[in-house]
Amino acid sequence: MFPFVGEIPGRVRNLLSRFKRFFTTRPQYDNFCRAVLGMIVAGKKEHDVKSINELFIDRKDQSSFNRFFTESRWSAEDVVREANELLISEEEEQEEEEEEDELGRSNTNVEYKILDDTVCRKYSPRTEMVCYNHSSTMGTILSHDYVTSLYVDNNSGVSIQDGLKLYGSEKKCKEKRVGFKTKVQLACELIDEHEQRAERTIFLWDSWYTMYDIVARCRAHGYNWIGEMKVNRIVFYRSKKYHVHELIEKLRSDGRFRDVVMNGELYQACKLDVFLPRIGNASIVVNVNAETNDVHVLCTDLMGCSARQIVRHALKRGKVDQFYKEAKFLGLGEYRFRESEAALIRDCVKTPTLQNNYRQVPRTKHNQANSG
Repeated sequence: MFPFVGEIPGRVRNLLSRFKRFFTTRPQYDNFCRAVLGMIVAGKKEHDVKSINELFIDRKDQSSFNRFFTESRWSAEDVVREANELLISEEEEQEEEEEEDELGRSNTNVEYKILDDTVCRKYSPRTEMVCYNHSSTMGTILSHDYVTSLYVDNNSGVSIQDGLKLYGSEKKCKEKRVGFKTKVQLACELIDEHEQRAERTIFLWDSWYTMYDIVARCRAHGYNWIGEMKVNRIVFYRSKKYHVHELIEKLRSDGRFRDVVMNGELYQACKLDVFLPRIGNASIVVNVNAETNDVHVLCTDLMGCSARQIVRHALKRGKVDQFYKEAKFLGLGEYRFRESEAALIRDCVKTPTLQNNYRQVPRTKHNQANSG
């Protein structure tokens, strides 16, 4: 028989890790994983221990594989009991997901506000408030840096830019004789300025903004929030201190991840309640894209929601990337005004929404005189 199984797939190993505690040695557990995968691959065909072993490119010693079945030092009853518990829990989760879908269709009175920032390249150092800012795609460039707010209506799906603040370095603010504000302070102002249109508001942001000041401002207004979190952050889980990356490895070892299908893509997710210094009690959701293995850690105050619900909310943040793409294609940042206020007003007017794509404002004598 031609061998074709190279290794145990990550999804299968994650599922089988729930049984790891029933095996006293690593070779036992490895034989168990090989046996299960071999029987899955065999399907309805008749296979014995030898033929299952021959499916693998890296074969085990045949006698070791035989002893795993014939002289087992593990309890088949424990494995069967755990398998039954796994099947029951999966069925219950499926029923909960169907209920959540029904609730999601009926309870659509939710709005999202996505906080982020973006840079627009400039070429003249004489332009007000221009400074060197970092871009994930272009590196450190001379630019204007905007802190933005994108409004997303969950009912209609409409996305609207409803907040735009120009960031300036301390040096540039001093030259202009205006008070310096950090990006975090500008983001807090956007939260304060939000006009709530739905019963529930959920703010979404990346790991840069997951900090006490932003969370506290949301709490003050009664808004919920979901932010990404870096894996080097410290959390307390069951009164024990962990770096997030250490906790992720523990969750994998304990077989805590579950398959979650969202928007046609498969994720493996796990939710648990933790305590974060300064922020306090929160839930974190570790979700892994099954295709790319990209790991994202979400932190939220939606402690009563399931992992699936939280991931579904968090995926709305992807709309901001499409918004930037469309906005810059239609001219966001393409100006040559020397005065920073003129640049800011121009982009507030020019920025497109999914409802309306505004035409470019005609150049008046005033802004012609101020263009560089």
